[in-house]
Amino acid sequence: MFEEQKKLPNADYFKNLVPVSEKLQLIKKRFDNELKSNFVDRKRFVVVCGPCSADEPSAMNEYLTKLHAVTEKCSNLLVVARIYTAKPHSNGQGYKGSCFHLKSCDSVDLVEGIIRCRQMMINSLELGLPVADELLYPELYEYFSDLVSYWFVGARSSEDSYHREFASGIDVCCGIKNGTDGDIEKVIDSLYAVSKPCVFPFKGAQISTDGARYSHIVLRGGKLNGKFLSNIDESSVESAKDKLVSLNLSDFVMADLSHANSGKIARNQLTNAQIVIKNKNINGIMLESFLYEGEKSTEYGVSQTDGCLSFNDTASVLEYLQRAVFER
Repeated sequence: MFEEQKKLPNADYFKNLVPVSEKLQLIKKRFDNELKSNFVDRKRFVVVCGPCSADEPSAMNEYLTKLHAVTEKCSNLLVVARIYTAKPHSNGQGYKGSCFHLKSCDSVDLVEGIIRCRQMMINSLELGLPVADELLYPELYEYFSDLVSYWFVGARSSEDSYHREFASGIDVCCGIKNGTDGDIEKVIDSLYAVSKPCVFPFKGAQISTDGARYSHIVLRGGKLNGKFLSNIDESSVESAKDKLVSLNLSDFVMADLSHANSGKIARNQLTNAQIVIKNKNINGIMLESFLYEGEKSTEYGVSQTDGCLSFNDTASVLEYLQRAVFER
């Protein structure tokens, strides 16, 4: 049984309610172009970092302010703020992200959530950080597309036709994660689908796309028979690169330092950073971090979902990557 609780206003309603100034529109466009240019020339190492899922705005804004201060000293890096507005779960239960509700409240109000998330993204742009979000609900894409410079298709969505075909219309950078089993062949198939033109139904219309030109794979490890498996080792990455080239796909590769690659232990991201930066075949990373280390907590600045590095550790990682990129 389906029950309609309320109608959502269209995207223009929210864009008028929480508008993006002309100045910020230009800044966002500049970020789009910088990321797309770097996708091609790879002059800077991309770092997408932030909490597993965005939650309390005050904590997020404090995190973003500190992150920007560190990035000012990291000219070899292209740092993107991870502001994930909606959060999937393997069993479908748990905190669904700030777009749905505050972590201190169970009741869902998407209208309030969209307003809240748009404001967080605007704050990020005002500070000077481009925004990344996950394409979990394609219906919500248009509510944030004027603010997001980097989209990601998650592990539970990347093998789904609906998500892949929708992502084929994205004209900014778009990362496609491997599935939860860690199979690299499957994510390359997904990237192939995303990079090609598609025709599909959406909101009562027939939609066509011309393929996502700036899409790439993200290696996040996997889990098989209850055991975590990493796929950011040198052999796995080289194998993926060879396959991508053979199919005439982009061989831009991003490594997710968290999730299965870390065995779900946040501090293992520190070791993973040291491993991947030595591999010239890796062009960027994803890092899960927040103000304080921890997970599944309602405490201020601690992740409500997966475990995150503390900001102090995050700053150390960024400073290390700044030096190591220059040396590699």
